[in-house]
Amino acid sequence: MDSLRQAQSYLERDPLRYMDMLEPIRRGMVEVTALREDGVLLYNLPGELYMLAADSVESAQALCAGVEKMELAVAHSRETGEYLQKRYGIARCQGCTQAAYLGKEPFPAAQGVEIRPLGQEAFSVVFANYHSFSDPKYIRERLDAGVMRGAFAQGQLLGFIGMHAEGSVGMLEVLPQHRRKGAATALMAFMTGFCLERGWVPFSQIFHGNEASLALHRRLGWALSQRPLYWVMPE
Repeated sequence: MDSLRQAQSYLERDPLRYMDMLEPIRRGMVEVTALREDGVLLYNLPGELYMLAADSVESAQALCAGVEKMELAVAHSRETGEYLQKRYGIARCQGCTQAAYLGKEPFPAAQGVEIRPLGQEAFSVVFANYHSFSDPKYIRERLDAGVMRGAFAQGQLLGFIGMHAEGSVGMLEVLPQHRRKGAATALMAFMTGFCLERGWVPFSQIFHGNEASLALHRRLGWALSQRPLYWVMPE
């Protein structure tokens, strides 16, 4: 059994918890950095981040023994996330809820809302309204990747959504003046179908405290893991 299959076997013990690692394996986006019976460390190539699943901090230490530098990572327990944060001097360890859509059927198109691709012409509005990451280079890369979509009504942009470089659905924002008009539901439903059409399992992470996003995922039938994961990232 090759290393990717061994890693997949370990992660499939709890598929929802580890969907952010399993799905990139299926999409051919990762390589195995280290592997043990009690954990796995992947490197997500397009996302440029490490992804750690480990049964204990001791396992995490062993898996990371050969990694001298780490700037961005995902860990699947608070203890291992804080270990990475301390060892590599990374600023934040932010808790999230893992979510995945495990259904097979897409949602019907929203009435009264048109979903269109967004390109660089939308950079200024995306940069001004997307608050989770403020790196303009990253936003331009996402627009160039062809994965950003906007919701429009009567020619006006209501909000936008996209996919992150590591494979998750995200970057969902509704412009303040257009909230409570169904734009978030329309965008999330569209991106769910975008993934399903490509044979992918749609997955996302919701930062702790974002109750509106949790409610949206529940309303659309996404499964929510009871085990949090942790983004270890710069400010």
